[in-house]
Amino acid sequence: MISAVVSGESLTVVASAGAAAFVLVAVFTEFTRRFALRLKIVDRPGAYRPHRRPTPRLGGPAVAAGTLLPTTALAGEWNLQLIMIMMSGVLVALLGVIHDCRRLRPAWRLAIESVAATLVVASGVRVEIFGAWIDMAGTLLWIVFVANAFAMIDNTDGVLGGVGAVGAGILAVTALASGQTAFALFLFSLACGCVGFAAHGWSPARIRMGKAGPLFIGFTLAASAVAVSGQAGPVTVVPALLLFAFVPVLDICLAVATRQRAGRPWLLAGPDHLAHRCVAAGLTARQVALVMSAAATATGLLGMYVMLGRVPGAVALPGVVCAGAGLLAFLVRMPGRYPVAPLRARRLGRVTASAEGRG
Repeated sequence: MISAVVSGESLTVVASAGAAAFVLVAVFTEFTRRFALRLKIVDRPGAYRPHRRPTPRLGGPAVAAGTLLPTTALAGEWNLQLIMIMMSGVLVALLGVIHDCRRLRPAWRLAIESVAATLVVASGVRVEIFGAWIDMAGTLLWIVFVANAFAMIDNTDGVLGGVGAVGAGILAVTALASGQTAFALFLFSLACGCVGFAAHGWSPARIRMGKAGPLFIGFTLAASAVAVSGQAGPVTVVPALLLFAFVPVLDICLAVATRQRAGRPWLLAGPDHLAHRCVAAGLTARQVALVMSAAATATGLLGMYVMLGRVPGAVALPGVVCAGAGLLAFLVRMPGRYPVAPLRARRLGRVTASAEGRG
């Protein structure tokens, strides 16, 4: 039991940090929303966006600041790995802010993300499988890959906040159960920060996270998952990491496979993500967020049980690989559709009816 591993005082501190993060993110997000509107840093309505009005996209800095402040103030113990993860998280968040204000080329983004991941790996955060530099390179690629996978699921209101909150919360429990209180405090703050953002980002969103939010969330979650589970054997670590990030990883693999199958460039946006499949199946944006969060909860809990030794890694690894491959083969053939705001949907319906009448 968790209570047998950590003291009641530690649990109180972790809970206090989470409550503070929730309030801070909710308050900071309102300020960043007004600031973004004043500077006109917004996503404007378009054919491929569900927004009926210009929507600010600077919510990411509020999530990062609201998560880091309680962690810094209340952490009673520090280690180099957590410090480097937080500092590198700030770096990728700043990268996202720059991208939101002035679009950066993918090569520049990947280069800076790789530098941030290198700092984390150099602090000792790595998965020990083959030894030496191969493990360092593999860990670096995994962190960058997952960070961008989280950036890609931020295509429907509420999805990123829900999946991020679930992933961080389950990792926080895993860290507590393994006696890593400092990581638990940081991760629970991140989980509550994502929930605090949901007050503004639930459909229809008043503000979006932009690139800063998903990069910060995905980067810190990927790095923290490796730090929390990296001391276990490879048969345990590999399936655990795949399960902790199952939904974002499946989403990015689905998008790439769909674009490759259609002969389109991998970086060309389209309605080929998990959320778009759910919308085409008849779900609303809110229902999509709930379904994807529920899926992340199921896979995250299974990953936690693998990490804690309740489920054998030798059974979980082939299971998660086969399940992922099967879902990918099934979903790649399903159609996708962008979510359309109700008002615009009615207008499009009237335009279509008018065109048919003229025809």
